[in-house]
Amino acid sequence: MVLGIKIGYVLILTALVVSCSSPSTDNYSDTTNESNISSKALYTLHCEACHGADGKKGISGAADLSVSIINPKKIKSTILNGNEKGMMPYKEIITNPAEIDSLVSYVQTLRKK
Repeated sequence: MVLGIKIGYVLILTALVVSCSSPSTDNYSDTTNESNISSKALYTLHCEACHGADGKKGISGAADLSVSIINPKKIKSTILNGNEKGMMPYKEIITNPAEIDSLVSYVQTLRKK
């Protein structure tokens, strides 16, 4: 319960920082016509608390994205519907299809080659 509250605070603070900062200019600023949120900002807001900035954090059993081999279709399904543990369904939170696709692409950049 305490961990959930802490993660909630982290997500709220991240949302505030992201909304108050200027748009990213790094290689992952995949903005769309429908949204001004970069793929990296989406990841930071919705994924980083459990997966970590480099994808290796593993909080609450989160997958190590740096070694993940799942395909983009499965990544998208997991983002939208959650995983087999019932964690992280974001279909009510991330509703813009372009943002979802952008987030899928960013997650794949975390893989170590």
